[in-house]
Amino acid sequence: MRALPVRDLLACTLLLTLVGCGSPSGDQETTADRNPVKAGGKVTGASAEAQAYVVQFTKKNPETCFKAQAPLQQPALKGPTHDLEPKSTPTRVIVMIDGSGSMAGQMGGRSKLELARAATLGFVDGLPATVQASLLVFGQQGDNRQAGKAKSCSAVDVLAPMSTDRSRLRTALSQVRAVGWTPLAAGLERAQALLAASATPGQQVIYVVSDGEETCDGDPVAVARRINSGGARAIVNVIGFDLPSNQATKLAAVASAGGGEFVNLPNEGELAKYTARVRESIRQTDNKVATSIATTDNKVATSLAITDAETCVSILATDEATAMSNDLTDREVAGRPVAFREEAKAVLNARHDGMRARLKVYRAERVSSEDVARKSIDTATRAAR
Repeated sequence: MRALPVRDLLACTLLLTLVGCGSPSGDQETTADRNPVKAGGKVTGASAEAQAYVVQFTKKNPETCFKAQAPLQQPALKGPTHDLEPKSTPTRVIVMIDGSGSMAGQMGGRSKLELARAATLGFVDGLPATVQASLLVFGQQGDNRQAGKAKSCSAVDVLAPMSTDRSRLRTALSQVRAVGWTPLAAGLERAQALLAASATPGQQVIYVVSDGEETCDGDPVAVARRINSGGARAIVNVIGFDLPSNQATKLAAVASAGGGEFVNLPNEGELAKYTARVRESIRQTDNKVATSIATTDNKVATSLAITDAETCVSILATDEATAMSNDLTDREVAGRPVAFREEAKAVLNARHDGMRARLKVYRAERVSSEDVARKSIDTATRAAR
């Protein structure tokens, strides 16, 4: 073989991977690479010598790029209890119970305070386990006479701090007493201090359970408006027990200012209906969130798996092609060119074509699995309505 001048030799070294040196043109080479019949990652007619040469650059099994699919998520949805559209997703709930003396009054054979305890349990037990809840009582000191007003109006107690531990709240309910006046505005201010900043309206909810209007000279409407329009963006709902129309109007104004709803429950039966309504709203909201999370997580998992496989195949093919190209170049420079160079390149290209075909199948499988999971979630969601 004729020795090449040093200048030509260096040029060949730089361009070898594109067109070769002393070989057919790039166009001819591309045509040759397209022509061989490829089956199972091999080129029909390729010599055993070329096949053996390529093996040294293809030690890694491409199947390591295609990870087994982990089970996609299916949310555990709760069945229906009442027909009510979901509202917002709660993250924190505060129940405020009126500790004024009038809460000892009877309604349908049970005290209003007893009914308030039952309503609170109904709200809290229907919350998702991840939602934090707190119990606050206002007016539960002094007494409901004029002499006890000052002490009662300054009494706002957090009986159960914000927590996901429901047992603490249930225990605290037994400590609520009906003794004093009604510092509703002060109670709302204390509740506001328990809230956190939120960008989503309604993620934090306050339930006020009371049988009367503010009696401690506060302005609960102004406080409720601050709670709803401030950084917490919380909602204030007010549940009244058998209120006369003039007091009902005042408490409705508090709920309206707090962006919530007001209900005036005349008897225990209506309380049970309202509790069921609240629980149903929470159920549907919880299902909606669970469905959204599962669907999103499945999409992300599918996308990541496909991206990982694509990256793995690309790196593997590039590494193998680079390693063989470098070896061919080194041999060429050393004056020991590989006679079956084009055969070897065709064999390696066939392997890489097979890897890309496998990637295409893997991608379709993952997308199909994600689609099946989504349809299953949609079916379960419809059944849970």
